[in-house]
Amino acid sequence: KELRFKSFFKNTHKIKIDSDKFDDFCEHLVVIDTSIADDFVVGSYRLLFKNRKNNRVEFYSESEFDLDKFLRIKNLSLLEAGRSCVHENYRDGRIIKLLWRGLASYIVSKNVDFIFGCASFPSANAKLFNKELSYLSHNHRPPQSFNSRPLNHLEAKFNKVDRKHYNKETVFRSLPPLIKAYIRAGAWISDGAVCDFKFNTTDVLVILKSTNIIKKYSNLSFKT
Repeated sequence: KELRFKSFFKNTHKIKIDSDKFDDFCEHLVVIDTSIADDFVVGSYRLLFKNRKNNRVEFYSESEFDLDKFLRIKNLSLLEAGRSCVHENYRDGRIIKLLWRGLASYIVSKNVDFIFGCASFPSANAKLFNKELSYLSHNHRPPQSFNSRPLNHLEAKFNKVDRKHYNKETVFRSLPPLIKAYIRAGAWISDGAVCDFKFNTTDVLVILKSTNIIKKYSNLSFKT
């Protein structure tokens, strides 16, 4: 929670942890640098699992997006992965790969069908990301049965840019690293975006078949 606070809020809040009601019943995937200390967390994901038999689970993403269409699909096991963060001194790509290897192991053990969650652009002013949000809508929209819309009162207003007015490769390179990583793994991005003024972000909903992460990250190894 301290790492999350430092990642999301810098020093703008008096309370030095990031916490909400979901933390008490979620599982927390962490990467620890044991060369520093046995509890020195350098990367984290928050995980909330719904198995095929459980008809209803409250997800954090529902506070921003209307997931009814997605959640009505029967016999799916779902994993919400959120609050992703990496210590500022460890952002060379290695830690996020370790987190995703952990995710791959988790989804195998739990037999997860789909992973989803919110991913962010670094400002609540969505118009700064007109081209990026347009690119996601044009190129990575999910099938209708999985598509989710922002809640009306939170929906971000941005100017949709026609495909011919941006370069796909250039816009892709400008996306936040985590969103790029999800897309490289074959993720869908639901329509629209949300302004999150608490975190000063513009959020999109990511949906990913679990087999995509298993294939790419379950056997990931690193040189020591």
